[in-house]
Amino acid sequence: MTAFLEFFITFAALCIIMAAIGLRFRIPAGLCPLAGSCFTILWFTLWGFFDLLAVAGWGFFLLAGAALGWMIWQRGSLRREWGRFLTPSALFFLAASVLVIVYFAVRQPIPMEWDEFSFWSIAPKVVKTTGHMYTVEPGNLRVTSYVPGLVMLDYAFQFLGTQFVPWKVFACYDILLFAVFAAVLCPADKKHWAAAAPAGVLCLLTPFLFTVYLRIIYVSTVYMSSYADIPMGILFGGAVVLYLCAEKKTPALLLAVAFAVTAESLTKDVGFALALIAAALVCFDLLFVEKGEVRLFGLKKWPARIGWCVILMGMPVAAFVGWALHMSYFLHVSRFEIGGAQSMGMAQMVLTGLAELCGIGRTEHFTTVMGKMFTAFYSDKLSMWSITLGGESSVFSKLLNGSGLTVVLVIFAVFAMALIAADRAGRVRGAFLWLWSSLGFVAYYIFIGFTYVYVFHDWQSEGLVSYNRYIYPYYLGWFLLALTLLLQALCKRGPAHLGRLFLLALCAVALWRFCGYVRPQLCVIDYPDSYFSGMKRDLSAADQASGYLTEDDRIFFVSQGDDGKAWFVYYYAFYPILTDYSLGGGTLSPEAELTKLALPSFFTSEQRETFTGMKMTAENLCLYLEATGCTAIYIDTLDLTFIDTYGHLFTDQLAECRAGNTNLYRITTLADGQLQFEPVTMAEGKVVYE
Repeated sequence: MTAFLEFFITFAALCIIMAAIGLRFRIPAGLCPLAGSCFTILWFTLWGFFDLLAVAGWGFFLLAGAALGWMIWQRGSLRREWGRFLTPSALFFLAASVLVIVYFAVRQPIPMEWDEFSFWSIAPKVVKTTGHMYTVEPGNLRVTSYVPGLVMLDYAFQFLGTQFVPWKVFACYDILLFAVFAAVLCPADKKHWAAAAPAGVLCLLTPFLFTVYLRIIYVSTVYMSSYADIPMGILFGGAVVLYLCAEKKTPALLLAVAFAVTAESLTKDVGFALALIAAALVCFDLLFVEKGEVRLFGLKKWPARIGWCVILMGMPVAAFVGWALHMSYFLHVSRFEIGGAQSMGMAQMVLTGLAELCGIGRTEHFTTVMGKMFTAFYSDKLSMWSITLGGESSVFSKLLNGSGLTVVLVIFAVFAMALIAADRAGRVRGAFLWLWSSLGFVAYYIFIGFTYVYVFHDWQSEGLVSYNRYIYPYYLGWFLLALTLLLQALCKRGPAHLGRLFLLALCAVALWRFCGYVRPQLCVIDYPDSYFSGMKRDLSAADQASGYLTEDDRIFFVSQGDDGKAWFVYYYAFYPILTDYSLGGGTLSPEAELTKLALPSFFTSEQRETFTGMKMTAENLCLYLEATGCTAIYIDTLDLTFIDTYGHLFTDQLAECRAGNTNLYRITTLADGQLQFEPVTMAEGKVVYE
């Protein structure tokens, strides 16, 4: 209940800031949530750059208090303005946000996926627990170079309260999604509920439609995920939608758009490319399509338009450089050196890729990987947009197989209907956005291909590892952009029967595909507790063990046969008590060797030379534990190899652990300097299988 109140108070503060923005600068109500959310991301990120998160938190609530005071002071003159907020888009945002807050507060979902524990959920926990950026207090966090925008949005909602609350991460990301959906629905006023309703359903289904490509028999955590890919893609479209849905391109509106593209650049490293594409789409429209007056301070006409273009492109670049300087100062690494298989710099990768694309110095590896990228576009299934008619071998079924080509055909159909339903001005704008967003997709697709060629290792590039997660963000934003143009056309020209029939048919197909792939009880609607039971048991066991430790302890983690995920899970669970990397939880045996990656960052160069390549015999294990300062051992999974090799170091010969009475052992030093491991009696240990 306390966590719910903390989150709700923060949400109320955000809504106050949104309302003040809308009232003061006359921004349409449906756009205020997105403008306010992007402002929040940038506000906390800016202060986080300078390691002043406490200032960001209290300053945020002071801003909300000042906004509330201003609205009370101006209540007489603002009385008539409140009616502008009773729109389908604004009400949609409020209803969806409140529902998800209440629902998650009751059900309390937890992270489940690998990368949530390697960064996307552990980084927010590190920031909340320490009150510092994860670059300043990295501990043993394996990834510290990712951009912080979404983590900072979470910190805004975690700021009130003394403990990190996992479900707040999911809820705040969903609020960001709903803010973008509200912007998409902004063209529909009170008279256009008939168009807003199916469009709203399509918005809510969009994260499923473009990311789920198999019939789900386990929970589909689209709205219960801390991964950045879906928010990044949806915010990419939202930045352009924010610009489109305001009839007057006022300085406040254009500044909000600049905030949106900058926030997009801070969602993930590849978000910088998407931010530049979004900014380019807005700039082109501003220079060559927009007929209304545009102002920038005292400038008008072309100087003002060019000035805004510089701001729109410059702010994401400034954010990129700012984070690079932050990384250089706190981590002593260069963001411009992307490393990877060929250890290239970012500019070198792009220039080399363009040269090979043009046939200059083209290698066999480049030809192979880019060929796989071309084939994947029409063959790899990555969405729900698949229909089988006339058998799987029919031409129709091959065309609508859920691949990227299928997705592009769906998006093109929405663009085409938007042009048919629009007036003349709308057709010009829609046609240019269709053209330039298509060219933007080609550029983005080629850029992702370059990363597979020059950054990924051979085994990753050969299999196009995580191909769908790199590509579907563009599809998400692209679809929302097309949907906005269609809704805008339908609402401007009054009844357009063909357009409305198309929208209803698209909504019906989307619902049909969703029901065909995901059962309601296997998504956020009513997920089963059994899905989370195993993870909750592991986290509970770690939480119990933490009661016997202090923050000065350091844990050596054992999980025989682990592929690495268990270490990340328990690092998350034990934090702020640090878990030694411990070979990533991998199999311990006399043949296992320490690598440079496994060694702590605080080791001296002499220690690194000594321990790199060292085999993990019982004697060497003790040397490593002494050097790293480990004070406890936590055992997740045992096997006979571990028992035979290291069992004699344990005072109980691991009997208590094998009996399920404990998982925790305290490391003590005998008078002769030898180490021994004593069991810590716990109320109930987790059963360990050999």
